[in-house]
Amino acid sequence: MKQKYTITVADMELNIVSDASPDEVENIVGILDRRMRDINLHSPRCTKNEAAILCALSYCSERIAMQEAFKKVEKDAFRFAGENEKLKKTVESLQEEIDRLRKDAAVMQSILDRAAAVGMKEEAKAEAPARVKYVPKQFPDKQTAEGSDEPERAETSEAPTAAAEAPAVPAPAAAVPAVAQEKDDSVFVLDASRKDKRTGKKSSVGAMFDMLTYEDV
Repeated sequence: MKQKYTITVADMELNIVSDASPDEVENIVGILDRRMRDINLHSPRCTKNEAAILCALSYCSERIAMQEAFKKVEKDAFRFAGENEKLKKTVESLQEEIDRLRKDAAVMQSILDRAAAVGMKEEAKAEAPARVKYVPKQFPDKQTAEGSDEPERAETSEAPTAAAEAPAVPAPAAAVPAVAQEKDDSVFVLDASRKDKRTGKKSSVGAMFDMLTYEDV
């Protein structure tokens, strides 16, 4: 809404009509008054009308300069907006590439972990010692001092080694029964000779100990 104002500029009183508020009018009048007084101060011969015209010319030139600067800033703003859109698209494409590379890295890491696990298992299997199995060795039954049979046991891991180191020589078929027969005769002779001096009976314990002693020797 337009209002009527009475202003004083450089000691000149004027009546004006403006849509501005009283504070804005007072601020504008103060700026104009200071500018005209400054012109009169530097040019004493200049009249108030000439000072007002010079002040108006000064404000017009400043306004034109500001318009030119505003146009330049506006062009720069449009240019920066276009570059900003391009940069946004570039950032999006780079983000997609980063996501793809992260997925590929995760897949490669999983493959490496699996390969490492398989390699560790293979190394563990290669470094693990061979299991040793114990199997009873076939010997003729012997009666121990306590009267119990104790078959000797040997490690299977040592038996193949001994067999590999010493080649087996086949023995004649008739030699084995002969040796067995000789052992049986010696046992009978020892049993017959070992008798208790007091009772005249056979001492089974002494004979067994003698038999074991002779066979072991």
